[in-house]
Amino acid sequence: MLNNVKLISNKNINKRRYALMEILDKNNIEYTLTNRNIGENYVKNIIVNFNNNSDKKIVIGAHYDNLYGSLGANDNATGVAILIEIVKYIKENGINKNIDIVFFDREEYADRGSEQYIKEVGKENIQAMINIDTCGFGDTIIIGTETNLEKMYSLNIMNQSLLNKKYIQTIKLNPGSDDRSFEEENIPNIHIQVVPQDDLKIITKIIECELNELELSEELLNSRLKFMETIHNGKNDNLEIVNESSMILVLDLLISIIRNIQK
Repeated sequence: MLNNVKLISNKNINKRRYALMEILDKNNIEYTLTNRNIGENYVKNIIVNFNNNSDKKIVIGAHYDNLYGSLGANDNATGVAILIEIVKYIKENGINKNIDIVFFDREEYADRGSEQYIKEVGKENIQAMINIDTCGFGDTIIIGTETNLEKMYSLNIMNQSLLNKKYIQTIKLNPGSDDRSFEEENIPNIHIQVVPQDDLKIITKIIECELNELELSEELLNSRLKFMETIHNGKNDNLEIVNESSMILVLDLLISIIRNIQK
């Protein structure tokens, strides 16, 4: 996975897209490249579809675009590299479910690729969405929201036993990524991310303040979240901080989820 992160990490969005397509081509993976207008922009999602039957789609997605000027290594070449491995796993194991693996464009900006995808597919044809973002730095998976996890349990997409690991922590509020587009359309969704354990303590306190509409204390305002330095052109937005062991945590979780879906 780390080699694919290196290939995709680039400040130029077109080079990121071409690198991703080349990786898919080399692995004989068929995909669709969209070029659709939404709002004032064109979006170029890359979609790998499995078993296009009458069942509602389960979407597993990660954005491949980057903030202008950012290398976009952790945010989000790591998520893309994980999804490539998921595509390989589904292909090699003959998973018999209607699953779309979507590499989204324009997550970092308005007129998101995830919005365009929902519009084209139709929200009535989507059962649920799993979003993967910034998974190459840290030792703890955060997954949420807890309310949406309950919806995933009821759909038999997940169960609580999948999360019974000390390095997985559920959260009540997501930081916001392409899962937002699905949330706005009332499509069940979850967001998966990796952060350092020390950051988790601060994140939990910030979430509680937001949910209870409380002002952040001076201590929280001055808190230094390490993972924030690895995204949006932060000072540690580079390949040196990306750790494959962090990505493997998420890959293993996703494979467990897919196995559960297949039951």
